[in-house]
Amino acid sequence: MEELSKPFWLRPPYLILFDLLRLHRIKPWDVDIASLLNSFLAEMKDNGYIDFSASGTALLSSSIVHRMKSELVLKMEEPPKPPVPKPIEDIPPPLPFPLRFEYTSTSVVEILRTLQEVLTNEKALLAKKPFVLSPPSVFEQLDEFLANIEENIQDFYAELIKLSIRGVPISFRKMVKGEPFIQIVRVFIMLLFLAHQKKVIIAQEEQGTDILIRLGEVSPPIA
Repeated sequence: MEELSKPFWLRPPYLILFDLLRLHRIKPWDVDIASLLNSFLAEMKDNGYIDFSASGTALLSSSIVHRMKSELVLKMEEPPKPPVPKPIEDIPPPLPFPLRFEYTSTSVVEILRTLQEVLTNEKALLAKKPFVLSPPSVFEQLDEFLANIEENIQDFYAELIKLSIRGVPISFRKMVKGEPFIQIVRVFIMLLFLAHQKKVIIAQEEQGTDILIRLGEVSPPIA
């Protein structure tokens, strides 16, 4: 009974899209993203309203799974790594016999010096970068965006504050007009983060053709 009281996206099979900690431990090829998203959208339409926060989280999780699949494909295409050649070790000369205690200090120093040279050579070999296939540019853009997500959200929030004039709502369509699809997705994801932090309020226009954005409860006063 308690399970049925939860929103449908917090129940299987959609739960995997909303558990970001577990998402990185799954096998990406076991998740049929296309089928899962189509079923999610159909379920959302049947409910009669669109939950933008849940939809954005599902979109973000789907992009992460898609990226994991792409990384596995690129890893399979990597050429086999050549065996790392063993460093040539300089073997110190044998200690003279009979061995006396007062003469062992010199031999120990030689052994330590030789060991240091071997470790230095091995460190230099490990420092060489192996050949790695360059990922497509779209994934490079996605990596850069996700790596700097907090900074991007702060800059975007500052831009929203400038666009807000005495509480007049901002049109999502006008804000992203002429932008490429990947930038529209980025803007939408950043809006969801800000809405979760109560810095903005997202509302659907009465005609349902646009999204209106207002500064939220924790927004600074507008001059």
